[in-house]
Amino acid sequence: MSTIKQNTSWGNLRQKVYEEIKADIITCRLKPGEPLSENQFLERFQVSKTPIREALTSLQQDHLVEYIPNRGFMVSPISVRDVQEIFDAREFYEVALFRLALKRITAADIEKLEGYSRVEFDLNDPEAITLVLQTNLDFHLLIAKMAGNSRLYWHYARLLDEAQRLIYLDFKSSNILPMWHSSHHGIVDALRDHDEAAGIAAIEDTLELAKRRILTAE
Repeated sequence: MSTIKQNTSWGNLRQKVYEEIKADIITCRLKPGEPLSENQFLERFQVSKTPIREALTSLQQDHLVEYIPNRGFMVSPISVRDVQEIFDAREFYEVALFRLALKRITAADIEKLEGYSRVEFDLNDPEAITLVLQTNLDFHLLIAKMAGNSRLYWHYARLLDEAQRLIYLDFKSSNILPMWHSSHHGIVDALRDHDEAAGIAAIEDTLELAKRRILTAE
């Protein structure tokens, strides 16, 4: 049980419920297509129904939860079309953001990105996958921030929220850390060298390979 302290402010209460359910969806502890009842979360969080409903509504806006009339909420299933659309959208945003970041990149930015791309993980640690997901998210959002377009950043961040489940499934299905490091190094090198073609190629190749792995995974 994950009881939330009763003296938590209303906004923080709702956010904590949202973040915990979201984490369970991303890491497939709550599986695609699984029904979600308010009662299961009432027992788990020991809170009223209102923050649970608000959290589920926010997750619906993130495309992580669906509402079925007369049945209630369920974890959004993942279809082949979902995978294709998410990866197509990622390619669109990441190429655009890379091009914009290329015009604004600083030595300090490169150093931060290199730090993320050098992080090592102990895959025997059950918490490693959470660290992998967060580091990957931080890496890509930093590039998006460098692009200097707040609207592109907002839409891309929302897309990555939805994409996190696919990234998790990709990491769970195979040992892709060497490819992950290679991809990030390739993007950083392209930013450092102001090599647009190399950066776009690294982005497109990485996303295409990840999409194929997910679509062919058993």
